[in-house]
Amino acid sequence: MKKLILLLLTIIGLDVNTISAQTTAPAPRALVVIAHPDDESTFSVTLYKIAKEQYGIVDMFVITNGEAGYKYSTLAEDYYGVKLTEEPVGRANLPRIRKKELTNAGKILGVNKYYFEDQLDAHFTLDEKEPLDTSWNVPTVKKRLNQVLTANHYDYVFTLLPTDDTHGGHKAAAILAIDAVKELPAQNRPVILGAGTANKTDAVSRFSYYKGYPETQTITDTALFKIDRTASFSYKNRLNYKVIANWEIAEHKSQGFTQMSMSDGDWEQFWYFSVNDKSNIQKTTDFFNKLSITPYPAKSYPEAKPVYTKF
Repeated sequence: MKKLILLLLTIIGLDVNTISAQTTAPAPRALVVIAHPDDESTFSVTLYKIAKEQYGIVDMFVITNGEAGYKYSTLAEDYYGVKLTEEPVGRANLPRIRKKELTNAGKILGVNKYYFEDQLDAHFTLDEKEPLDTSWNVPTVKKRLNQVLTANHYDYVFTLLPTDDTHGGHKAAAILAIDAVKELPAQNRPVILGAGTANKTDAVSRFSYYKGYPETQTITDTALFKIDRTASFSYKNRLNYKVIANWEIAEHKSQGFTQMSMSDGDWEQFWYFSVNDKSNIQKTTDFFNKLSITPYPAKSYPEAKPVYTKF
């Protein structure tokens, strides 16, 4: 029987060794390091593709509970039956609510596990030093992040690109993630990538490094890798991956400002930090090439015949 199967595969032109390699290739493992629940929305489609289409592992390391988001909870007050825009009430209730919102979003994306670090989300700031020097217990966060990285042997770490105009918490999370990867033994380091979204009509996004933090240097000032949310599929190509992005954002109901980004962002873009080994660029290119595949077969249906009714 085994000889017959090999003969049949040879006849139809399939490479037996290639098939064997494909079936035994390990699934990708990724860790997302973010400051707040809902930050993962920046790369929601990439995470979906890893977990749902590549059958990989996606875990989330969330540093704060996002309780400073009470100012944007107006519409959620009626939904949850809580006066979330009153600061003491919002800060008391949003940690529980936002964790639940994130796990609901994670069901859509296929998230495997969450690591909630419960650090203080003080207030909006562009200054990364506020969380790093004041709000967060940085030694505790770094120790826990090192434990998670060491125990799980990830292939990739995703974080938000620490651009000048982004939240100080986002910058701080990126800096901690890069430093944590850098401190691992070279042979055990995952590839760490910084992400942002853009529309196809936007000017080219550029980033080199965030001032004062040389570890944030990227090897190019433009994104090396992209995932196209507008890639179309299904009957007559009527669907695209923005459906997934919108489903995911919709779960973060307490954050009205986040919800305003529905359907925005055609690209999920990724920069390759210089702390990564350059020899892994090809590996990462191959990884994103796999992610770019739309695995849903085209389907057609017979045209409905008109029904004539006699009166």
